[in-house]
Amino acid sequence: MLRFVKLLSLFIFFSGVSTAEWTSPHDLQLEEKAPNALIPFPREVSWEKDTIKLPSAKNWELKGKAVKLKSIKIAWKGLLQDIKGSAKGKLTVQLKDAGSKLTNEQKEEGYILTVQDKQITIEAKRISGFFYGLQTLRQLVQGKKMLPQCTIKDWPAFRYRGFMQDSGRNFRSIERLKKEIDLASRLKVNLFHWHLTDHHGWRIQCKKYPVLNEEKTRERDHKDTYSYAEILDLFEYAHARRVQILPEMDMPGHSKYFSKAFGFNMESPEGMKICADLINEFCQEIPRNVCPWVSFGADECKIANAEQFVNMACETIKAHDRDHAQWAGGHDLKVHADSIQKRWAEGYNGCVKSLSNLTGRTLDYAVGYSNVYPPAMMVRRYFFMRPCGEAKGSDQALGVVLGIWPDGRVDKKEWIPGMCNMWPSMCAMVERGWCGGDGEGDAFVPDLPAPDTEPGKAYHLFQKRMASIAKTIFKGEDFPMWTESTLSWTLVEPQPSTDADKLREAVLKGKLEGLTTRQVHGSNIYFRTRDGSGNQGLYRTAKTGVTVWAITTIKVNKDGKYPFMIGFDAPERSNRRWTGVPQNGQWSQAGTKVWINGKEVRNPRVYKLAGQRTEPRKIWGFENPLDLEEVWWMLGPTELNLKKGENTIIIEQPYPGYHLDWSIGFTPLFKHK
Repeated sequence: MLRFVKLLSLFIFFSGVSTAEWTSPHDLQLEEKAPNALIPFPREVSWEKDTIKLPSAKNWELKGKAVKLKSIKIAWKGLLQDIKGSAKGKLTVQLKDAGSKLTNEQKEEGYILTVQDKQITIEAKRISGFFYGLQTLRQLVQGKKMLPQCTIKDWPAFRYRGFMQDSGRNFRSIERLKKEIDLASRLKVNLFHWHLTDHHGWRIQCKKYPVLNEEKTRERDHKDTYSYAEILDLFEYAHARRVQILPEMDMPGHSKYFSKAFGFNMESPEGMKICADLINEFCQEIPRNVCPWVSFGADECKIANAEQFVNMACETIKAHDRDHAQWAGGHDLKVHADSIQKRWAEGYNGCVKSLSNLTGRTLDYAVGYSNVYPPAMMVRRYFFMRPCGEAKGSDQALGVVLGIWPDGRVDKKEWIPGMCNMWPSMCAMVERGWCGGDGEGDAFVPDLPAPDTEPGKAYHLFQKRMASIAKTIFKGEDFPMWTESTLSWTLVEPQPSTDADKLREAVLKGKLEGLTTRQVHGSNIYFRTRDGSGNQGLYRTAKTGVTVWAITTIKVNKDGKYPFMIGFDAPERSNRRWTGVPQNGQWSQAGTKVWINGKEVRNPRVYKLAGQRTEPRKIWGFENPLDLEEVWWMLGPTELNLKKGENTIIIEQPYPGYHLDWSIGFTPLFKHK
């Protein structure tokens, strides 16, 4: 599926957007007092002055009727692994029925966690509540030897907080998917959308039509098929971690493999019969108790018998007592009245229209796909969003799903989470999906709020929490996000590039009189994204042939080399929009220049593909995998020389054209003033 169309985007970026309405759903002082990083942050919490000393793991005991349940055993085992206490004595964790302490809205996944001297109590009404209470406790005790006494009452704003993986295009091993479900469940993610088929292959074992599993029908990963035993194993594995899998058999579009195998299309009379057989076989092999719903796609295609096909798919799924789901966008088949709608739209206006008119049960995929924009933009977007356009969930506003669509071939599948910014985006998605909150923050995506405002403080604290769990929960995983709210810039707004030589001299001398300037915040600044991604950014209507200068200062205590994450473009990992590799010594193919204290600095990185992959739609294709040299946040830091005291950084960034992002990424990885 060409997801770059879908994405994009619930953003509106231009100067003067009102953002005063955005407020944090929790007291930021309570967040500052938390003993450890908590993601998502609890809905209600009180910290006491008294503390308890934590004994070693062998002296912890779990009590209560739920202790024998598989989910609870899994959560308890994980908790014990993270206990670093050494105090004498025993500590009991007591699981209790919450009685009437949780409302109907709260009881499905809610819990009350109380930390007292010699005992910790978790009260809940359902297994998920106990499981999530233990996950919060695990985050609290991570690496700690003592905790403040506290009471946490917590429940989600939205029913579903999910992520998806496209195994149809790029096959992912069951072992890897299990690890991702494990890690996601620690953040209280409870939905995994598993895209099992696409143009490149039907990845599900097929007993009735084994031709679908033959190599000749596939365009990638030719030998990779999930057996029904493996599929059922993953469903049960996820279920034990309170994660519901939504499987997708994409039809009638995205099905080149089908016409290869049979010689006709899915929407033909013969094809519809086979599609019904495929759904029937899957539902017979994977029981309803672990798989209560099935998605059949219905996206990005036009067929004459659309209503007939949708009715066939829905009735076949319903005959197995399952819910059905389908994509709900402008290029998709009309959604069945009873289907769960997976909403997306093109551009800001289409997306707002889509999400402001919920006509049925809705999952929000419209916020953005993590494999298109650079990391910071996606994290900001999810952090300041409103799932389904609402402050909290309802019978229609079911929740939000992070989409991961590396459409092009990926040879090294282990690169997908890092290239697609999976974990940082998931942290922000689940924070908002769990905590909810009203107010729009769209203008904060290209330009962060000022540090002294409530949104600015909230985002900074969230980044600190992310940085902490990157070292604990996500240790060993690619986590391409670094605290970016420590810099502010003066921008010399777009000027004709034909005047660059004259203006450069003035900027380097600090003579900005007569030039239009503005103040912006954040290490990552987005001027204009490429065509096809909604033209987002501070200067979203800019045309080729203009240049922006960005000026900031960084103060350090001594001379030396200091590490930065630096990048000036981002390849769209979904639709193969090209970035190209800089020439050695250069910062980008756009002609970016960097000065420190008036001296131009060359890029010290040496590229094996220097100067290559420069021509959009000529060199590149979906079957030509990205190289890491094109994804700057995967390359590690760049060291630059700074002098003791204040250093002036100036970046000159021309806008070369529609096929590239126009942005600046310049994040210090050290403490500074």
